[in-house]
Amino acid sequence: MDAPRIVERRWIEDLLPGEAQLRCFYRRHGKVIDQFTVQLELNCNGVWLAVVRYDNAHGFSHRDTLHADGTQEKTAVSMGNLNEAFTFAIEDLQTNWRGHQERFLREVGE
Repeated sequence: MDAPRIVERRWIEDLLPGEAQLRCFYRRHGKVIDQFTVQLELNCNGVWLAVVRYDNAHGFSHRDTLHADGTQEKTAVSMGNLNEAFTFAIEDLQTNWRGHQERFLREVGE
């Protein structure tokens, strides 16, 4: 039997064109995701800055909340599997991006 095909996909989803976007990536073997990143980015004075990132680096699924001062908070994301964690990450940021935007802009002082 052939080994499952490895597929990688990257894309950007505009949430508010020129202002907020999701940068998404996954790698899967067959239908099973083994690596992913979903990152909310805001355009601040012409520079895209990461504000929240979900990924499974460091051996576990987690959310990094990135602050304007360069610090970050890491929160574990407990899901059944990486496919579910990836879907959750996209849906969470599509739904809640404005709250993250408001928080970050307050920190920046805009």
